[in-house]
Amino acid sequence: MTLTVNICTDWSAWDWLVATGRLEIVYHSIHYLDAIRSLLGDPEASFRVDGTEGAIKGTLGLLYDYPHGRPDTLEVSSRVLPTDGRLPYPVTRRRLPDAVAAPMGSLLAAVAEGGEPETSGADNLGTLRLLDALYQSMDSGESRRPGSAA
Repeated sequence: MTLTVNICTDWSAWDWLVATGRLEIVYHSIHYLDAIRSLLGDPEASFRVDGTEGAIKGTLGLLYDYPHGRPDTLEVSSRVLPTDGRLPYPVTRRRLPDAVAAPMGSLLAAVAEGGEPETSGADNLGTLRLLDALYQSMDSGESRRPGSAA
């Protein structure tokens, strides 16, 4: 899978964050990495998914003119569906903040009613292991699997 995000975030609104080392992955890209994990599972060395019968392309509208943003977009190109190129797909919700609201709502429901939220603490640790492997890889210049020895 390839996920390309082109954004220049003005971090100056968060003075404490600007001084933080390695802020991009921990405070921004973590959300994309977590989304990829939820779709494909934990990465092993490397992965790439190419559709043989089509492709999906879209935008996360909030990233344009943050924090105001635009609507999210989604387009599908398919060898199966009758299209002459990309077919716009109706997007009825925004990835952000809806993607944050759903896990938080699940957490609040689990606290109120007992039980496990949809995204558990154990699953969140998987994302943190992935971040740690990314930082180890950057520091050493070597590829690492999440959870592997340095």
